[in-house]
Amino acid sequence: LAYISTIVLFCFFPVSCCEAQVDQSPQSLVTGEGEIATMSCAFISKYQTFHWYQQLPGRGLTYLLSVSPQENATQQLFVGPPLEDGKRSSLHITDSPLGDSGSYLCAVDAHAPL
Repeated sequence: LAYISTIVLFCFFPVSCCEAQVDQSPQSLVTGEGEIATMSCAFISKYQTFHWYQQLPGRGLTYLLSVSPQENATQQLFVGPPLEDGKRSSLHITDSPLGDSGSYLCAVDAHAPL
């Protein structure tokens, strides 16, 4: 009898203010324990920094990392490669544990586009 652990990651990208438009992918993601999960967000304008947050069930937002155009950002199992053209950011969860099932959010400073 084999047991397969599954992690469900929901990607929500709320945007407020100034008619900002965001493209999110995927809207939801299911991955197995120990696998790499990748999600991305893209805005129609260029931004200097993208910020990633995690929200576990029944908890508030937790800041994960900020990604800039110049360098990778790494925080434990979370990796954010450099921005692509200042409009797109990706978040990779390496070796996904069951405890990381939750919602992941991407944000930018809506008042500071490049």
